[in-house]
Amino acid sequence: MLLEQRFSLAAPVDTVWQAFHDVGVLVECLPGASINGSAGPDADGIPLLFKVKLGPIAAGFAGRGQIAFDEAAKSGSFSGSAVDAKTNSRVKGEARFAAAPAADDAQATQVTLEVDYSITGTLAQFSREGIVRALAEQLTRQFADNLQARLPQGGSAAAPAVPAAPGPTPRAASAPARADPREDPSTIDLWTLFKAWMRGLFAGRS
Repeated sequence: MLLEQRFSLAAPVDTVWQAFHDVGVLVECLPGASINGSAGPDADGIPLLFKVKLGPIAAGFAGRGQIAFDEAAKSGSFSGSAVDAKTNSRVKGEARFAAAPAADDAQATQVTLEVDYSITGTLAQFSREGIVRALAEQLTRQFADNLQARLPQGGSAAAPAVPAAPGPTPRAASAPARADPREDPSTIDLWTLFKAWMRGLFAGRS
C-alpha cells in the first residue's frame, strides 16, 4: 500500500534537514517507536521496536532499518522490516522523505512523505485502506508536532498533516490521542487514534 503525507514546520529547511540526521530524535518523535536495546544504530542498521495496540490486540514489532540521505536534494529514504512473534505478523516497507522551503514562507519547511509497505499475518486483517490512511494522518500529525517542539526555532504548532491523495480531511484539529495511563506509555493505541480522526472528520462537517 502506498501512503502520501505532507506537513509544515516553522523552521528553516537547513534546521529541519539537520534534525532528520538525528535518528534518536526522529524515533522519539514517532509515537510507539523506540530504539530497541542500548547499543543503538550499528553497521547492520537501526534496531527498532514499534509497540501498537488495536482493541484487544497488542503487538511489538521488532526489526531493523536502514536510512540513506541525498544531501544535495535534501531527500532520503528509510527502509526496513519487523516482526511481531506474538501475532505472527510481519511488516516491510520503505519511507521516502524530502524537505523544501515552504512556498509562502522562507523560514518554514514543507516535508513530504511517501510510504510504501506491506503487512502479513494476523494484523493484515486491519490493513484496510481507509483505516490505514486515517491512522497514518494522525501519526504524521503527532510526529510533526513532536518534531516541531524539538527544533531550535520551535514554538509554533506544526500544520496538520494533509493527505496527498483525494479524500476527506479533518478541518478541526483534534487533541493528541493519549493512551490509558495504566497501559505502557510507549505503546501507540491505534484505535484511540482512529476515534480521534473520526471526531475531527465529523467536527469539520458540522
